[in-house]
Amino acid sequence: MPMPYDEFNWRPNDNSATTNLRYTLEAEKWVNAVSSAQRKAQPRSISGDLAFISMLLHLVFSVLLLILLGILHLVTALVRLIETSVNKRKGPGRNKDKIKLTPEAEEEKQPDAVWDIKPEKQYPKGWQLIFWTSWGRLRHIWQFLFLLVFIYLILLVVFFFLHLWLPAYFKFSTEMLIFIGAISLWNAFLGVDD
Repeated sequence: MPMPYDEFNWRPNDNSATTNLRYTLEAEKWVNAVSSAQRKAQPRSISGDLAFISMLLHLVFSVLLLILLGILHLVTALVRLIETSVNKRKGPGRNKDKIKLTPEAEEEKQPDAVWDIKPEKQYPKGWQLIFWTSWGRLRHIWQFLFLLVFIYLILLVVFFFLHLWLPAYFKFSTEMLIFIGAISLWNAFLGVDD
């Protein structure tokens, strides 16, 4: 049996402002619901996660590099300290076991003057003093620059091979070059002698 017309709850279809506002709000809710469902249905991209993992690996690698460089400097300082203390103990006049030779034996022991030619050490002069000190040692700024370029090239090669082997984790970009330059600068700064 059909229902009478009065029992149906028809939606209003007049063109009043309140009716239009209600339909607009309902349409916005439907659009939001559809777009939310589409976002949930799409597969999630893991590129952000991989970028975070690669940055974390870079951080771990640089910290390990700094720790190893610090240990290397500590070991070299200890070796220098031991060498200086040993050299102080072996100072002149400390060898009591030295055998005294007669003047004739001393003369025979010395080499001929012809074979005892030692070239005079050439100390830097003029334009060479830009790179070398007056005692023939490389200036600190050039030591720093050579060490910086050397470390930069080594890290560049290491990260290039990591980029080839693990392209998902190591992307070679300008940020990577800046990161390598910063590590090289820090290590070169620590590596220059006093």
